[in-house]
Amino acid sequence: MNAFVPIAEACSTVAEPPKIAADAAMLLPAAPFHAANAQVNEWRGRCLDAFTRGETAVTECLSALSGLGERGKSVKLPLLIGQRLDSLSAAICAGGPFAAEAGKATAATLEEYRGHAGFRNMLCHGTSKVTLDSRARWTLILRQVALRGGALCRETLVLDETEAQALREQIARLSQRLASQLGQVSARVTATPTA
Repeated sequence: MNAFVPIAEACSTVAEPPKIAADAAMLLPAAPFHAANAQVNEWRGRCLDAFTRGETAVTECLSALSGLGERGKSVKLPLLIGQRLDSLSAAICAGGPFAAEAGKATAATLEEYRGHAGFRNMLCHGTSKVTLDSRARWTLILRQVALRGGALCRETLVLDETEAQALREQIARLSQRLASQLGQVSARVTATPTA
């Protein structure tokens, strides 16, 4: 009896790995992907809700300021939220007609909120793709096409589940702080006689 097996014989007894079909997605269970998409859509909705709360406070404050005598005449009430943020910034930041009532902290919070405009636009206008890792943790890929200076601009944002939750919490806290501060500004200016 020979203890050595010819190489050709040894190779023929090794099990070959299973062939992967051309469409590998058909081999994977759909439930984790559906669950991840549901979680991402819920997260996206909560982020938009937080932004909307801040936008409501901005609009209400602008409305209150614009109705206040001579100083209020310079406050514009534009349609688009980016323009409303600009208008409120001009009204309450240094040199604005309501800078004293708003104070530096409110102006700083408004500027911090404005700094998230790109993220807000990506949430509203970006197309999404959700991927999963081996532990079913999702990663969101958002892509947006915009026109900047007359040229086509493609932007991509990638967030894993942990980053996304932290960002949502940050936006929610910021919107809450902004709404509180702008509510106080509105209360102060409407409590004092108009000039």
